[in-house]
Amino acid sequence: MTTLLPFVLFPVLLWGGALQINVTKEDDESFQEQEKFLSFAHCNESLLELYSTYCRLLFQEDMLDTNKELWCDWQSVIRPYNKLTVCLEYFTGTLPCFYPNHIVEKAFLQVHSIYFQYCRDQEDGFSDPPHYVSVSLTLVPVCLIPILVSLVVWKSKVKE
Repeated sequence: MTTLLPFVLFPVLLWGGALQINVTKEDDESFQEQEKFLSFAHCNESLLELYSTYCRLLFQEDMLDTNKELWCDWQSVIRPYNKLTVCLEYFTGTLPCFYPNHIVEKAFLQVHSIYFQYCRDQEDGFSDPPHYVSVSLTLVPVCLIPILVSLVVWKSKVKE
């Protein structure tokens, strides 16, 4: 019976640990109060660097499986990106270190500089108007203001 107990408990602990992995959501601000709940006095940053490299390598494998033309398509990249986030958050909490921190930020910046540097923002659809349009739209009101001011002054003098 005691020899079966570790074999029964190991999958439960493994699945339980996997269920407790949490990705910090945009509207969840509890990550800012981590020091109230946990002690982060002994963060092993060199080990965290190694783990972040490991997580980036896993992300790289996933991205190599994805067609390069789809790297800018968020629907194609969201799963590997989420795995990277979960991996970094898991190892950061295991060591224990604050999440996010400068090492995790550096890992994300490296990933973005390699895989997403040529991706355009979808909202960046507008461009600057031609020079003559912006000059004409600026000069017309500027020229009309003195004319209108002089007209108002002239009309106020006529009433007197």
